[in-house]
Amino acid sequence: MDSVNFSGWRPIRFYIAKGQVMVDWIRLLDEPLREPFFQHGIQSHMLRPFHLAFRRQTPLSDLLAWHEQSPGLDPSLVIFHVSRCGSTLITQTLAESAHHLQLSEPGPVDFLVRQALSSGLIDEVQVVRALRAWTSAWAQRCDSDSPPLQSMSIKLDAWNTDKAPLFAKAWPDAPWVFLTREPLSVLVSQMRERAFFLIPGMAGCGVDGLSPHELALMPPELYCARVLGNIYEAMAREFAPSRALLLDHSQLPEAIESQVLPHMRWQVSAEERARMCERASRHGKHPHQVFVPDTETKHSMASDLLQSLAAQWIAPHYQRLHDPLRTYVSIKPEEALQ
Repeated sequence: MDSVNFSGWRPIRFYIAKGQVMVDWIRLLDEPLREPFFQHGIQSHMLRPFHLAFRRQTPLSDLLAWHEQSPGLDPSLVIFHVSRCGSTLITQTLAESAHHLQLSEPGPVDFLVRQALSSGLIDEVQVVRALRAWTSAWAQRCDSDSPPLQSMSIKLDAWNTDKAPLFAKAWPDAPWVFLTREPLSVLVSQMRERAFFLIPGMAGCGVDGLSPHELALMPPELYCARVLGNIYEAMAREFAPSRALLLDHSQLPEAIESQVLPHMRWQVSAEERARMCERASRHGKHPHQVFVPDTETKHSMASDLLQSLAAQWIAPHYQRLHDPLRTYVSIKPEEALQ
């Protein structure tokens, strides 16, 4: 294959066309994504006419070739979480450093491990290569005057924990964080304002063994509890202390400085540390608000039904994950897909 040049171009989307996986690119140079979520950052950039007018669409093979020709950083941290648990606070705090790249719940990653893999057009080995190439294309600079990158974090979608073996294969040396929250608080938060993945048919997750019709007829409280239970169960199954730091919402924000940064083995300057501490004191998604623990408030809002559902479908997995007497079996990344 002839050499390719995607310097300054960033892959923002995968899609399927003409029987193959394609890549959609925009020219962002070294502009950071400051918004709490990847897709919101892309949407912000797409409001500019330049980014709408100048695009590139290429086969996946071109992205893989660019990775070989111009490799960027591998992730310094992979964050698995159960939703509404403070994960955005972690990524936004790390993003206070101009030397850090945060990729928060990027849709292209979910597309690769769900739709692309299930399409049969690429296999697990190719998905792993594509994951590496996609993050690599983001984690590099094209301008020597830009602050050099020292680290990169990627926060996965909450329902992606069941794909942990794929991510272990893609980034075998990357440390993980498993972030949880007391189940009733998460369920109450989701029932107040449901995320799209907790609406039947809206994401690549659900309840095994039930038809779409049965899922549509399921009471929303039960559906949310069972899907969240699946996420907690996957986290309890995939957690291994040899590579993952287990944190709970109750330990934030202090644990970002005291545990997350050491876990990443990232030495930040005193100035950056001060900015991070200030950002950690504010709300993850709404930085103008002070971060205030609200577990007691959420518990006071919980109906008897939500308390019962959280206890039945979610709490056993949460308790198993945090059981200090539990024996974990460590799986080497090279064994994960066998």
